[in-house]
Amino acid sequence: MMNKNLLYITAGEESGDMLGGEVMKALRTSRPDIIIKGIGGKKMTVEGLLPVFRTEKLGFMGFYELIRHYFVIKKAFRAISESIIIDKPAAVLMIDFSEFHIKLAKKIKSALPETKIIKYVSPQVWASRPKRIDDIVRFYDCLCCILPFEKEIYKDHKIDCRFVGHPLLDKYRINLLYDEFIQKFGLSEEKTLISIFPGSRKQEISKHMPVIKEFIEAIKSRQDIELIICRSSNIKESVLKRYGLPGSVRIISSDYQWEIMSYSGVILCKSGTSTLQTAIVETPSIVFYKVNTISFFIAKMIVKTKFISLPNIIAGKQINPELIQSDFTSENLVSEVNTLLNNDDIYNLRKNELKAVNQLLGEQGASAKVAAAVLDYI
Repeated sequence: MMNKNLLYITAGEESGDMLGGEVMKALRTSRPDIIIKGIGGKKMTVEGLLPVFRTEKLGFMGFYELIRHYFVIKKAFRAISESIIIDKPAAVLMIDFSEFHIKLAKKIKSALPETKIIKYVSPQVWASRPKRIDDIVRFYDCLCCILPFEKEIYKDHKIDCRFVGHPLLDKYRINLLYDEFIQKFGLSEEKTLISIFPGSRKQEISKHMPVIKEFIEAIKSRQDIELIICRSSNIKESVLKRYGLPGSVRIISSDYQWEIMSYSGVILCKSGTSTLQTAIVETPSIVFYKVNTISFFIAKMIVKTKFISLPNIIAGKQINPELIQSDFTSENLVSEVNTLLNNDDIYNLRKNELKAVNQLLGEQGASAKVAAAVLDYI
């Protein structure tokens, strides 16, 4: 018999932990009595998660890195699957981390066919391996999609598919007005802010910062700009400073990421969720990414999308330039920045195109909609 007062939530990385924490907060308003166990990190623990395994142990990026940490992932899989089967929860909410979760869903459905499984963040079948749809429909009861075109993919399949809107819309929050921001960090109102988001993982920093350092040296002749590097909470400031950055470059915590993006004239941004944030604030950007060579070649064989950044994918065309692997050079960064700063028509066109993408992202309240979906199945 299923335990109606028990819910499992599993999140395999930091971004999933953040989403899980928000969903838990929304769940508590309707069901404060519910017990929640699973895989999570700091955010979910604060909201009352009883952790079976910690998200921090699973934060790997790229195919090569996943292979290297195979045994950690296997240990997490065994721990969570055994715990769920023993506890017999009414439902399991699985957040992102698609490969891990589809295998977990398969095992849970085999052992506990009455337990309902809700997936938050659809696997990116539009990018690679579309045949995964068969397993998704078979093992998940409900799919909560965050991109506007994903619901259409499942229209001919028997699955409860809901477009909940993008959770980033709920995160948009400005705490400092422009004047306050400029004053707090000693910036100049007369200069255009160029912000750089090098990544939130150590391997991303190690791949991106050498090129970013070269870019900073190459563009310093422009007297009309000021440079900011946004530091993720995962990265110590000393890690960035060891690249020998000039004192004129401000390193600002990601606590102010929305202010940084909103008040910047141009954003240099590593590929990932942050590219969508640039669309929300409608600031023209240059997307970059560099990974382990093995991971890149495997990804090239699997991923079939023309673009890698979400604004471009949603728009179905290039809005923001993408500098990937060997194209990610200081020369190309300088060229793209100068194109935007020296051509008002191009700059304004980019802003209008990003505004159109922003309007497709849905309304706020994704976490509440996911919580409502979970409660529908308990």
